[in-house]
Amino acid sequence: MNRASVLVTAFLSVVLSVDFGHAQSSKSGVDRLYILNCGEGVAGDISRWSPGVNVGKSMDFVDNCYLIHHTQGWLLWDTGVTDAIAAMPEGQAPPDPRAIHWRRPKTLASQLDQLAVKPTDIKFLAVSHTHPDHVGNVELFPQAMLLVQKAEYEWPSPLGASSRNIRSPSLKATTTYSATAA
Repeated sequence: MNRASVLVTAFLSVVLSVDFGHAQSSKSGVDRLYILNCGEGVAGDISRWSPGVNVGKSMDFVDNCYLIHHTQGWLLWDTGVTDAIAAMPEGQAPPDPRAIHWRRPKTLASQLDQLAVKPTDIKFLAVSHTHPDHVGNVELFPQAMLLVQKAEYEWPSPLGASSRNIRSPSLKATTTYSATAA
């Protein structure tokens, strides 16, 4: 046997002896994932995010929330725009036509109900950031452990108050959209 054959044989012996099946059989604990419609919007002018580019161009947005069932309980990632927008036939039009016009075809509460998940079943609530299109329904989950970055938690709301009140009913006041919300 030449030296190359010995090296290839040795390499294959090591590779084939590794228990790849064992590494892949360990479970993550996640057994269900649902993608929920947490709002739909149209930005009137997307150049607000890229000054000088795409001036006057509009763009559709989808605001998803993610419901995850884990062995440790239910986790909801983001809560979307406020459910109150679902009751507005024309959605929530911004004062500035360049900002986002939001619609909510289904409430978060009704989507959870369709899945037989009560708001009180949510053990963890994670928010990517504290813009109103991500925290519009956090008041539905006062019992959930809030998972949020410290900088986002301390970031001032459009009304000047800190997001520290993210769990309080006063959050409802921050769910109206300003020209800077995204």
